[in-house]
Amino acid sequence: MVHGEQNRMTDNHLGAIQLCKKLPIAFQEQQGNITMALGDKDLIRFLIIDSSTREAEAFLNIFRESGYSTRAKQINSTDDLTEATSGQKHWDLLLMAEPPEPLTYSRIFDDINQKGIDLPGIILKNPDDETNELSLIQMGARAVIPLGQDEHLLTVALKEFEDLKVRRHHRRMSVALHESEKQRQLLLDDQVDPVVYINYGRIRFANTAFIKLLGLAKEESLDGKLFRDLIITKDQQEVEAFLSGIEESGQALAAIQCPLVAHNGSELPVSIVISPTSFNGEFTLSLQIRRCEEEGEQDSVDKTLEKSAPDTETGLFDRKLFDQALVIAMQRAVEGKGKSTLCYLHLETLKATHEQHGIEVSQKLFKSVAKKITSQLDARHHVSSMGGANFAALLREGEKQDITALINSLLTAVTGEDIVIDQHQLPVKLSIGAVILSDTVSDVKVLTDQSRQATVLAQKQGGNQLCFYQKRKVSPNHSVEKQLVGMVSQAIKDKNISLSYQPVISLAGSPAEYYEVSFVLTDKEGKEHEATEFRPKLEKITLWNKLDRWQLIEASKALMAKRKEGSDTRLLLHVGGCSATDDTFIPWMKAALQTAGIPASAVAIELSEQNLARYSDVIPDFFSALKAMGCQTVISEFGCSLNPLDGIANLDIDLVKLDHSFTDGLSSGNTQELQKIIRDLSHSGRKVIVPGIESAEEMTPVWQFGADFIQGSYMQPPSKSMDFDFGVDG
Repeated sequence: MVHGEQNRMTDNHLGAIQLCKKLPIAFQEQQGNITMALGDKDLIRFLIIDSSTREAEAFLNIFRESGYSTRAKQINSTDDLTEATSGQKHWDLLLMAEPPEPLTYSRIFDDINQKGIDLPGIILKNPDDETNELSLIQMGARAVIPLGQDEHLLTVALKEFEDLKVRRHHRRMSVALHESEKQRQLLLDDQVDPVVYINYGRIRFANTAFIKLLGLAKEESLDGKLFRDLIITKDQQEVEAFLSGIEESGQALAAIQCPLVAHNGSELPVSIVISPTSFNGEFTLSLQIRRCEEEGEQDSVDKTLEKSAPDTETGLFDRKLFDQALVIAMQRAVEGKGKSTLCYLHLETLKATHEQHGIEVSQKLFKSVAKKITSQLDARHHVSSMGGANFAALLREGEKQDITALINSLLTAVTGEDIVIDQHQLPVKLSIGAVILSDTVSDVKVLTDQSRQATVLAQKQGGNQLCFYQKRKVSPNHSVEKQLVGMVSQAIKDKNISLSYQPVISLAGSPAEYYEVSFVLTDKEGKEHEATEFRPKLEKITLWNKLDRWQLIEASKALMAKRKEGSDTRLLLHVGGCSATDDTFIPWMKAALQTAGIPASAVAIELSEQNLARYSDVIPDFFSALKAMGCQTVISEFGCSLNPLDGIANLDIDLVKLDHSFTDGLSSGNTQELQKIIRDLSHSGRKVIVPGIESAEEMTPVWQFGADFIQGSYMQPPSKSMDFDFGVDG
């Protein structure tokens, strides 16, 4: 008889240490200020095979203008290639254009393939090169792109980079899964209760306790055998259909009772609790088996099923059980065993109810709406509270048309009429976002975020409706630049642009108080954008020259007021490459500073490293003119070019500000690159600014490596005023 139940851490050194102790307070006092947006784009490591260093630098600038930090090595010989691919360093992309002799494309790919290195290669082909593209692809190139098509190169390279990250992640996860499965099998073999994993009706694993239950020899394996053959003949078909139904539906939990056949032919009445799981990366059913004559066994099964059942008052499932069901649904989607849909439901009227009638009434409304939702959906679907005014529903539907019909029916039933609670007539309004689980899903958090985004869209469109999640379309590079120009121009016109100041703090006891100036732009939707988000794309155009001049005039006013207080306050002002090429900029700047009564020594002009390659013919004269005027000079975002130190060797530079990517790995102990570049710069007589310090743990190695200045939110985020306390209590 089969019973089925469905259920779910000198003085200058002292000063630095004392500063460490007081910085957290300064940080806490500035929590409400603007936070610098350095962006979350990756660091990309390139191997570049090209006979022209200038061309190689130009390739890197394509990526840096799009917000990516870079590291690169130029390959000029077979020895260079061997050294680069034989060390411990991992490279992300290989760019090739006109390999110097004796290197050839074939030789390069053979070397990489023989070493088993996963390094996507992209060939930049000269239009005069008659080499057949197919033959280059067959050699191992991932793409062949005509020289000069920068947007094409950027698009293809970033896709290859993303695919590389996926492959690396997959390899890490495969190793982790293998180790995890080994540990699980050891634990299962030590378990007292019999456990069997089945897939498509066949046994994938049976622990020692199950082998013993059947009276088989310990060394015997049941792997690959049909589970139905272990059941008495008259119940085989029914049990097989029951298990097949659970496997097909992805049901969270069920139980059956049926006799098994022991090795000696005797019947073994057992109860089986069935739950979906994974084994060796595949969707399987876990069967936990107990003898029926064991005292209290039925009570134990009932309690297990009861814990997995929804709340009797609201029909909502426990959040933990819901998340487990979502993981199983994701796995089923990946394996092609059926699609599901995650919906995020926001009860828009709950907040107003709470404000008008209090928490007791709002809680009753939430429960009443929950009951209406769960009553409208059958037992195949799971609904859970997500906190606040939100629910999540896991629907066993995967087609837009079916989901739309189901949700429209739900909206009609739930929002069609007001709910009366304690004599209060309360309206109900739901905004619902949905994301269909496809075979590419792998992250519960991503799915949840996507469904929330769709819910926000439903809210913006008036509520009481369903919106599906839609991926944002990637705009072409020129389109992005055009949009940015429009956004900046509009902000200038509407005067929705303001300066921000972030302290640059000396670790060597300098009496000067430095602030780096930037600006924040507010778009028409009220969202704030830090200049670092879009400067790399726009600093080449004349619009940025206007911004540089506006920034200098406005910052000069604030600097003059600050210096009247008696402090030796100085500003680091970042200007774009367009200003560096403008012959009128320095004469204008000199006049502006004189008018404001500010000495040129109080201003340090900052240029990004990528501009050194872009305007290599004019930058030396630009810096010389600044120095002659009395200004200090700064190179920022340093360390991402092919040969960073060579690039500034003949330039009169006072300060070098490293790229933020050098501090990204500090918290995880990745300090070798940072230590080396600080050492090399110090040996060349340059003073070093290290940005992006977010904690005391990150500050400690920076100080130990000999950096001269630090900057970051741990000391103070960008602020609308120059209000950092540079004094150190003794």
